[in-house]
Formats: sequence, C-alpha cells, structure tokens
Amino acid sequence: MISVGATAAKNNGIITGKVSEKGNGSPLSFATISIQDKENKVLGGATSGEDGKFMIDRVILGECKVKVSFIGFRDTTLNVNIAEGANMVDLGEIKLSSDAIAIASAVVTAKIPVIEQKIDKIIFNVSEAVSTQGSNGLDILRKTPGVSVDPDGNILLNGSAVQVWIDGRPSNMNGQQLEQLLSGTDASTIDKIEIMAHPSSKYDASGSGGIINIRTKKNFMKGVNGFARLGYSASPYYSKNYNGLDGTINLNYRGEKTNTSVNYSPRYNQRFNDFYSSTNLGDGLILDGSTKSDMTQRFHNLRITNDFFINKKNVIGVILSGFDRSSEENSDDAITGNTLSRNGNLIEKTATSIDNNDSFRTLYANLNYTLTVKDGQELTLNADYGRYSTIQKSLQENVFTDINGAPTKDATLFRSNSDQLIEIYTAKADYEQVIFKNYKFEAGVKWATSLTNNDLQRDDKIGETWVPNQNLSSLFGYQENVYASYLSLARQFGPKWSVKAGLRAEITDATGDWISSDTTTHKVYTDLFPTFFVGYTPSKDFRFGLSYTKRVNRPRFFQLNPFRIYVDANSSVEGNPELMPQYGHMLSLSLGYKQHYSLNLIGQMINGVIIQNPYFNVQTGEKMLKWENFGTQAFYGGSFSISELPLTKWLVLNANANLLGVSNTTEGFKSSSIYANGYLNATLLLPKSYKIELTGSVQSGIPYGYFKVKPSGDVNLGVKKSLFDNKGTIALNITDIFKTRRNRASLNSDMLDNYYFTSNYNSRQITISFQYRFGKGKAVKARKVGNNEEASRTGAGN
Repeated sequence: MISVGATAAKNNGIITGKVSEKGNGSPLSFATISIQDKENKVLGGATSGEDGKFMIDRVILGECKVKVSFIGFRDTTLNVNIAEGANMVDLGEIKLSSDAIAIASAVVTAKIPVIEQKIDKIIFNVSEAVSTQGSNGLDILRKTPGVSVDPDGNILLNGSAVQVWIDGRPSNMNGQQLEQLLSGTDASTIDKIEIMAHPSSKYDASGSGGIINIRTKKNFMKGVNGFARLGYSASPYYSKNYNGLDGTINLNYRGEKTNTSVNYSPRYNQRFNDFYSSTNLGDGLILDGSTKSDMTQRFHNLRITNDFFINKKNVIGVILSGFDRSSEENSDDAITGNTLSRNGNLIEKTATSIDNNDSFRTLYANLNYTLTVKDGQELTLNADYGRYSTIQKSLQENVFTDINGAPTKDATLFRSNSDQLIEIYTAKADYEQVIFKNYKFEAGVKWATSLTNNDLQRDDKIGETWVPNQNLSSLFGYQENVYASYLSLARQFGPKWSVKAGLRAEITDATGDWISSDTTTHKVYTDLFPTFFVGYTPSKDFRFGLSYTKRVNRPRFFQLNPFRIYVDANSSVEGNPELMPQYGHMLSLSLGYKQHYSLNLIGQMINGVIIQNPYFNVQTGEKMLKWENFGTQAFYGGSFSISELPLTKWLVLNANANLLGVSNTTEGFKSSSIYANGYLNATLLLPKSYKIELTGSVQSGIPYGYFKVKPSGDVNLGVKKSLFDNKGTIALNITDIFKTRRNRASLNSDMLDNYYFTSNYNSRQITISFQYRFGKGKAVKARKVGNNEEASRTGAGN
C-alpha cells in the first residue's frame, strides 16, 4: 500500500479503500486518489498498491472530496465527511468503469521516478531508465544501486549473497546459470527491480542479503497489445569485433474472463573471456597462467502466462516457461597455458588447447488458484514443476616443453562429459485475512522435493585408445525434502506507528549418494526464522524503520557434487557433499527524510559462510578450489540514498553510497577491511522527447574468505528518443566506457607467498535498438503465484 499524507496541519483524519475494475473485480494497481476541498484544491493523495488498496492519513476533519482516477477508466468522485471522534473512514471497494474513448486517445506522458525509496524496499523502475535500453537482464542488475556480481557469478547486495526472484517467485538458477539466463533476457521485458533487504516470514528464508525481485511487464488494458524490439551490439577488442543480435516479441490479450501473455526473446552473442594468474610458490618459484577463449552463445527464452477469471472471487492461472542456451568455446592456443620458472629462468612451459561445448535447458510449469472470500481475506494455492538439464563436453590437450622447446614429459589429452538433471516439485498454500479490524494475519505451508542426478565421465587418451579414468569419473545422486510453515501478524496503530512480526519454520531432510565411492550422507535439521519490523512516521517529512531478520543459504546442488573438474593443466574445482547451510542475522535502522533522502544503519553476521577454499601444491604449483564452510563473516555500517532529486527542471539525480566494515574469521585466520560502494545516475530531460542518462558505479576491495577482491567500477551512457506519439523508441547505449569492469582478487593469507588473478570479458559494448509498442497497456499487479525457492539453487559452477 502506498500513501502520502495531506499537506494541512493539525489534522488526523484517515481515509482507506480499495480500487478495482468493475465487472471482474480485479484490483487496479497505481490508481490515483486525491483529496480536494470545496474549491477543488488538492490537499493530499495517494496511489493504490498492487492489491488496489490505499490509505491517506493526516486528512483535515470535516467535508472533502475523494477523486479516484486511472488511465482508460472513468473518474469517480465521492463526498466524504470526517467527523470529530470518528476520524477513520473506510470507503470500501471503489469500482471504476472502462472508458473506451479515453483508451483510444490516451498518450502516457506522466513521469515515473527511476528510483523509488519505500520504507521496506528500493524500487528501480527499469522501463524509465535510458541506460537500460538495448541491455540485457544482467546489465540491468549491475546498474541497480548496491548490486554487484562476484567472481563465481553470485549476485551480491552490499557484499552479501541474495536470492534473485522473477515476478514474485525465485529464479530458476544461481551462479553461472543465472548469469546465462539474465544475459539472455531482454531488458525491454523488465518493468522494475525491487530490492528487499528484509523480507517477511512469508518469503522463503533463503538469501543472506535478502531478495532482489525482477518484475516483468504485465498486460492490463483490454484487447490486443504488445511490443516488438530489435537490437544490435558491437564490442571491439583485440582488433576484433564481437557482435550481438537480439530481439523480443511480446503479445498480450485481455478479455472479460481471460488475460494471456506470450513473450519470446532470441539472442545471439559473441564474447571472450580472459583469465590471468600468478602463483609465488616460494624460493623464487613462480607459476604464471593465462587463458583466453572466444565464445559463441545462442539463447531462446519463451514465457506464456494465462489468468482465467471464473468470477469476481475465483481466479485460476497457468505459467509456462522454457529457456535454452547453447555455447561453443575455443581457447587461443598461442596464449593459453602456464610457465613455471625459478628466479626468472624458465623451467617448463605448458601449452593448453581447450574446446568446450555445453547446453542448458529449463522447463517450468506453475498452476495456481486464488480465492478472494472478501476484501482482506484471500487464499492462494500453487503447484510447481521444474526440470533443469545441463550437458557439458570438454576436450583438453596439454603439451609440456623446456626453454628449448624439447618435451619435458608426455603430452596429455583427455575429454570429459558431464550430465546433470534436476527435477523439483513444490506445492504451497498462502492465506491472509484482516482480523479484529486492525490486524493483518498471514499464514502458509509449503512442501518441496528436489531430485538431482549427476554423471561425470572422464577419458584419457593413451596411445591411440581412449581409456576411462575411474579416479576422476563419478556418479552422484542427491534428494532433498523441505517442509515449511509460517505465521505473520501486522498492525497499523493510527497514522504514525506500524508493527509486523512473523515466524517461519523449515525442516530439511537431505540424502547424498556418492555412488562411485559407495558413500552416503544423510542430514535432517530444523530451523526457525523470526522476522520483526516496526515503522514510525512522526510527520510527512520523516519516517523511521527498525527491522530484524534471520536468513539461510543452503548449498547449491552443484556445490555438493564431489566432482573434480580441471580448468587447465594446473587448476581444478571440486564440490563437497558435506557442506552445511550458512545462516545470517541482520539488524537495520532506517531514516527517511521527505521523498528524496534515506539513511540506513545495518549490522549483519553470517555463520558457516559457503566459499571456495584454495589448496596449493607448492612443489608443482597445482591449485584446487574446494567448496567448504568457512567461518564467520560480519558487516556493519550504513548507506545513504538520494532518489529523484530535481537539481533543475531538466536534470534529475539518483545516488546511493554504502560504507561498511567487513571481517572474515575462521580458526587460525582473521581479516578485516572497510568496504564502500557507490552508484550515481544523472538524467537530462531535453526538448523534442530526448533523454540522456549517465550512470556510474564503483566498489572498493572486500575480503572474501581467504581472498581479497580488488576494486572495480564502470561508467555507462544512454541516449533515447521517443517517436510516433511515444509508441516508438530508438536508443543508443554504451556500457563500461572505460573498460574498468573486471574481476581481480589476491590471496589474503600466508599459505603462499602470493597468488592473484585477473579476469576480463568484452564489457564495453555499443548497442543500438528500436522498439515499437502497439495497442495500449499499463503494468498490472503480479498475482501472488509461482513460488519455487528450490529452483534458485540449480546453478552450475564455474
């Protein structure tokens, strides 16, 4: 619910209600409600929330007018009298009728802020940002205030891992696969990004840093509408141009009883990856490694949704989505390899040739039902099925020579074939009701089963024969059952105070079967996750909030797999079936001033942090990264945000800055540092429908287990021009202008004299795109359906 107090002083009247569509009773999100005096002077107002509800406080006692309006519907005006001693008036359900004439002639020109600061979340209105035109979903997340991506592909919020949701449900993957999904998602299909650092007990407890919810564009207006988009990107590096081509077609139909949406986005992308490392093994022994590879990627993303309005109280819906990604990667044989030297003298050179082919395919289906018993009383049922298939094939050859080019040992040639299949079944029920007039009660239950099968086959070529390597081949199965329930209670104490508290319980029963080594692990554990929030609004200019949440990050399925996968001749990664979840506690105090400024003080402690610990062979330089529980990581500090600050009529500023103390502690090891990140967005509103947007982000170094991640940042520029009565948009976008977006890290312990790495890709891209919108449409509320947390853990590792 979104509310704004009236401007008059010495008033304490409260007006509440709900705005809906006459006929099918669907709530109207973002309808405008204004309070007017007898002379039609506006005294205050609000916009309805996603459930159609609104509340306006600090209204003058006595007579006033309440005007309700929404594009495409006839305005409704009500006369209201707020008497002394009965200062709250509930207008009930206000039903708006469709206005066919208004729909035919409407041209939307209202300005929506790029960044909105709410008491419980930050909203990034993607569709209003110029620099997002021609971008993909991953680019958008990188531009979101406080968000970064770590070397493993994890999405971080102020340095802590978060769960990424899509339309109110967890995404289908994390890590590398989530990167691939977001890279294949057209930014034109995204409406907004919601950052919830402290989700209530209604949400799954996963994600130590909270939840980032990506909301896609929805269909609202009756009839047929949609949009089509085509984009081309160029990325010149190393005397070569890496090309990209993408498009989207979106079709929507809404009738009296049904609402259907179809979205298809193909994408073709060329890119490169560079990885350079140096390992100081002591006594003058240095191992330098380099990998450069070119990659071609093809994406197909399809999503179909349908809601059928049986009547005003019953709605049934279906969600079907599929994602397909295939890629071919080939190393640059002249660059890829290692050199081992002592005191500057070459001992051995390893030339490596790598050919990788992989595919990732997902299928997701959701069936949902919503029963609205009456206003404020609702039951939602969900049943989900997800299938996630990953096939990775690799061929690698290593040739070892001395300074004169003579062989130092036999060359090695091996191939690997890794198949992973994950199936997830979930069912959940959510209930909410207003009780005792002033309390909102929520409760729900959930059941989920995850089945994982992994098969890694490694073959070595000996002479002219391929021979299975049983030591490095593996079969691993994993089954996990999660049973959850929650209770939540909220109360609004007049116009100033609000309190919400909840408790979530989750029981996990997991069995890992490492068939290759005849080893079985079984874990059963029960967790309680309390949440608490209190808000205080003493005046229209100030707002305070205090919150506490407990969160959990369960191991992702690929992190549990005990496979050892070689990245090159001297580097490998390995999973760990003994991994335990990590738990986090977060406390936050927030202060908001007017609509533009927000200050947050936070403290967070994470126990059993899941990271990749390094292991080194100081004789050969071979290194392995193994997933393990590290110890404790703590964050404490604050953030300051500026939202939609109009410096002039033509210049609007958004900014966000965080300053945190970070510490990592485990047995025999401790590191600490100051972590800072910042985000700046300046939008110039020019004549003739031109918009120019400059965005920049920067983050300092941060300790990450035994590593120290180095600083990074980027600057992006976007120009947009509206055409054809705002139906068409042409955009030019340049990302990472100065090529400063890269991953760099160094070893932060004494297990070796030194180790560091640098990773690059073609982050600077020039994109031109054109989009044309047909029909009339507006974002509509996302129904509370399709909720599958387990799917967010299907990500593949690097």
